[in-house]
Amino acid sequence: MKLSACLIVRNEQHLLPDCLHSIRQAVDEIIVVDTGSTDETIAIAKQAGAIVLEIPWNDDFAAARNLSLAHATGKWVLILDADERLDAESIPLLRKLVEGNDPYEGYFIRVEHVMGDGFDPIPMTVNPLLRLFRNREAYRFEGAIHEQIASVIIREKVDAVLAFTPIRVLHLGYQPHIVSGKDKIARNIHMLERIIETEGRQPFHLFNLAVERLRKGDDITALTLLREAREITPLSASFAHLMIKIEAWACARIGKIDEAVQLCTAGIKDFPDYTDLHFALAVYYDASGNRHAAIEAMREAARIGTPPSHYHTEGGVGTFRAHMQLGAWALEARAWREAARAFDAALAAEGCPAAAWLASVRLRRVQGDLPALSEAAAQWLQAQPQALRAALLSAAQHGGGSALDLPHATAAHNAPTPPVGSSVTPQAQPTAASAGSPASSAAKNPSRTSATVSLADLLADNNNTNNKHNNNLSTPSKHKQHVQPTMTNTPIAQALSSLSKADIALARLQQYPWSRTSAATSRLLLPLYALALSAQTKEAPTI
Repeated sequence: MKLSACLIVRNEQHLLPDCLHSIRQAVDEIIVVDTGSTDETIAIAKQAGAIVLEIPWNDDFAAARNLSLAHATGKWVLILDADERLDAESIPLLRKLVEGNDPYEGYFIRVEHVMGDGFDPIPMTVNPLLRLFRNREAYRFEGAIHEQIASVIIREKVDAVLAFTPIRVLHLGYQPHIVSGKDKIARNIHMLERIIETEGRQPFHLFNLAVERLRKGDDITALTLLREAREITPLSASFAHLMIKIEAWACARIGKIDEAVQLCTAGIKDFPDYTDLHFALAVYYDASGNRHAAIEAMREAARIGTPPSHYHTEGGVGTFRAHMQLGAWALEARAWREAARAFDAALAAEGCPAAAWLASVRLRRVQGDLPALSEAAAQWLQAQPQALRAALLSAAQHGGGSALDLPHATAAHNAPTPPVGSSVTPQAQPTAASAGSPASSAAKNPSRTSATVSLADLLADNNNTNNKHNNNLSTPSKHKQHVQPTMTNTPIAQALSSLSKADIALARLQQYPWSRTSAATSRLLLPLYALALSAQTKEAPTI
């Protein structure tokens, strides 16, 4: 046996099948410790070929973990829970590590806590956790809750070396309906308070209790616990950087924005490459009314990008989320070219949500350049599942009236700067009178470069089962016929269409000096786009 997967479960009949399916091609044996299931969990595990051990629950996660380790026969152990899924693309690397001869005793993997379950990814937290390690008798978990093994390995083998890997595990357990259904917060608070009574007010326990109090909504108590923990936590602690970010967040939640700014600023001195603190600082600067400082902090977050792998982070804070926020601020300032650059940068980042694509289309619509998508927008769209493409293209086509319906007050001398990749100049923008269909407008602009693609062609090709156009998105077709895309009457398409209409109306109002108050309102529409997409999770399967 090369690799044993070890799980502890209880009443997981709805989540366990997908977990076991995700690892069936990756592991050589599965050990499941059941702590008192009353549903079909045990039967599901046995049907999948797992070795099932049944024990009563005694409020001790480490004890249950260690029972699974005692029965594992693999050279390596992979720790999972029923609400986790091993990323399929990570399996080859996982097998390479356990079959190789590297000297490491264990590997940290990326546990991504997914907060949404729709087409569009909602930003998640990413924790580096030691979940893959050599199966040695001396390596056993410690801690009744938030059990740890990295410190045990280092203690038992003083020359042990642990490494970080890009192996991904998706964790669904923090989704609101799962948390409320299992009452995890109350359980965790009870266990942590009991541990603190018996083991003393150790910083790790105080920190974890504070997090649970925040999840419950008890912000004042949480902040008191975080401050107590920070006073006795060395900077070398694995959670020190995260504690600073969460304490700043707790301050912001109760309106202490200046304290949040101070905490982030001080934290950056100790952890200058921690992107999340720069991102958070930008948000708090903006909340305090200092937009200039907010932009500088957000640009620094984008410059750093994804933080080093030993940090606990949030998905996209140094990539698409930072660029999307910079784009939203640029829209408020009517800096159209800067906004276009920001959204293109977001679209080029891994995991970018559809909100950036819709924002890019919004820029084209407002400027009368809808038929031209930027190269980044075209490539992003090409990579999406067909069902999502159909919904987005439907929203782009039907969300704002006629495709080139321009604002009435756009003179050449005050026209906004075209976005990057557009062939339209301030002196040669099409007028409402000359604007016909998207296809005819594209034909009147033959000077478009390879950085643009006709949206009309994409719309026309949406139902092309041969996908001939997908292989050459950067070359607009002159002979495509406009075809109605699918899914135009589905709830997701209708929601996107309504949001697009409202967004375009607000964007047009922004062009008038007397309507600057609309800027703050229009900023709210970007997250609404993502919400509309994730609200209809089961509507169309990913293809």
